[in-house]
Amino acid sequence: MATVAVEERPEADLRSDGLLVAIPVAALCLLCIRYARLYGGNVVDDAMTSMQYAKQLSQGHGLVFNVGERVEGYTNFAWVMFMTPLYWLSERCGFPFVGAVTACNVLFAATNMLLVLALARRLLGERHLAAWLAAGLCLVDNSYAVWAVLGLEVHFLALFMLLALWASSSEHPRRNVWLGAALLGAHLTRPDAGLFCAVLLGNRAVEAVVRRKSGRAAQELRGIALAGAIWVVGYGCYFYWRYRYYGLPFPNTYYLKLGGPIDAWARGFDYLRSFLYERAFVPVLALTAVLAVQQPLVRGLLLYNVLHVLYVVYVGGDFFAGHRFFVPELPQLALLCAVGVAEVWKRAQSPRARAWLSRARATPERLQGALVVAHLVLLGAVFQRGLALGPLAGEVLTWGQDLSRQTRLFRWLGEHKPAGASIATCLIGHTGFYSSARVIDMCGVIDPVTASRHVANFGKGKAGHEKLASSEETLAKHPTFIADYVIAGDLWQRGYFLRADIPDDTYEGIWQRDPLLSTGQFLPDTRVSFDFGPPAGWSATGSAFEHWPSQSRWSGQGELIGSSGSFVNTFHPSLGTAATGTLTSAPFELRGDLLLFRLGGGKDATNLRVELLVDGAVTHSATGRRGDQLSRREWDIAPLRGKQAVLRVVDNTSDAWGYLALDEIVQWKR
Repeated sequence: MATVAVEERPEADLRSDGLLVAIPVAALCLLCIRYARLYGGNVVDDAMTSMQYAKQLSQGHGLVFNVGERVEGYTNFAWVMFMTPLYWLSERCGFPFVGAVTACNVLFAATNMLLVLALARRLLGERHLAAWLAAGLCLVDNSYAVWAVLGLEVHFLALFMLLALWASSSEHPRRNVWLGAALLGAHLTRPDAGLFCAVLLGNRAVEAVVRRKSGRAAQELRGIALAGAIWVVGYGCYFYWRYRYYGLPFPNTYYLKLGGPIDAWARGFDYLRSFLYERAFVPVLALTAVLAVQQPLVRGLLLYNVLHVLYVVYVGGDFFAGHRFFVPELPQLALLCAVGVAEVWKRAQSPRARAWLSRARATPERLQGALVVAHLVLLGAVFQRGLALGPLAGEVLTWGQDLSRQTRLFRWLGEHKPAGASIATCLIGHTGFYSSARVIDMCGVIDPVTASRHVANFGKGKAGHEKLASSEETLAKHPTFIADYVIAGDLWQRGYFLRADIPDDTYEGIWQRDPLLSTGQFLPDTRVSFDFGPPAGWSATGSAFEHWPSQSRWSGQGELIGSSGSFVNTFHPSLGTAATGTLTSAPFELRGDLLLFRLGGGKDATNLRVELLVDGAVTHSATGRRGDQLSRREWDIAPLRGKQAVLRVVDNTSDAWGYLALDEIVQWKR
């Protein structure tokens, strides 16, 4: 393809142009910094999964998630390779690894926007205003900026694609070498980028064959063959290594998301519709580039993006906010939009169009001004819709605080877990990276058995979450810990308890396999049950105990995880947390080494407490954790063995968290 000659420009013009280019770059960086702060410096869990592979490789364990388990739970090999030395440096230099990855991604996003501007100028000319439309569409798209801080490979992939387009449209003598390297980088970054590679090279080959009578056709075909050889041979070597290393032709995530008969068209079309709707259907404007279809680069981009849309619809899209599968193509769509607008304007300059405008009493100058205003309005509309509908609202503001709590929990667990601990969860990335425990994946990303199973109506459920390990399968692996909410029901009956000693600023709780089961015995005749009404000898005062014991949570109360059957609940069905009162047990003998019970509710050691009284004096006391989970408390009663004691529940506050829930009181002996 012929390139546009660059005219000599005065130094003042170059400085002015550099300032203009710096403005959108600075704006993009500021947006990314703001979004990263709102997200608490976190990244999505899929990104953490890739980071775990980079961490393990950097530490010498191989390209694995769990040490000794060769499962390919990632689909972004080049991205993992990029992050591996970055992790190594972060450990030795003391800078935060996740923050460094985010900074690199922001740099890639800014570079991609500059490449879009440069490609638009190459296609349209240095001074064409439509080139700025391409850069502007990248800047205002909420997904473009937000996905720069979510930790995945989308901008890394887009960079290789844009570099391939730049090399393909260049006249440099070594352009085909750079083209092959860029195509290889794109395909190694994500397997579905092979479609982009094939279309780009195929389009150039067809163009060379069509103009085979020209003197450059044979040379062009040789150059295409060279680029193709670099791509195919390079990827072939990688594929051979991967097959030998993992033993499967495709990543485990392929079998998880596409393995077996799948019908995801309805979900995929909805994904495409929401992608267009979120952007006020501006990407449809890219179709106007068909007016410039005679240009090989434009023709290749149009063909690839149409095929890529069909592919994404076929696989059913993705579950992340912001349409991750389309983000690497946003720069290409922006470029096509600019080409289409420029072509429309070019045709508006024809004699026939000028005559029609004259009859309509419109001059080209007025039309040009109206188009500039329309473009500004269009950019503003895309930006505003992105703020309301894009990943800022759907991911950053929705899940940022939750991920921060999860991160703090698994950092803490990494410091307090027993040797050889394992954790069953679906949030595998954060869990494995921060806790350094072996992860038992219930969602199949690193579990080949789950990933290869067949499920009914495959393609109709949540993308990537249709194949799940059952509770029985997970419990059969005897995990040390089980993440909250991943297995429904009361896990106390399965030999697990909710830890009460986790920090308050973390996630609410985590189940742990009970070590007391193997080191002693629970004394069954000391168990206090509320399943058959108030136990004999217990007395209550105040409104908090007008309806005790409770058989379930009351309306307006959170889900009381860890309760079993009937239990003590000071939350009132009509008064809510405003109810107060005192509940006192009948005297009982202390016979064991530990007194155990489950406790949930507000945290106020003075006004919300469960206490043990011996000889009228309080020997032990506990309050809630400001949560609805009933975590286990353990009181050492061995020094008091043989004495009579009384248990007392006190609710003396009407605050928003002014309630306690108590259940499963029992003694344990070594």
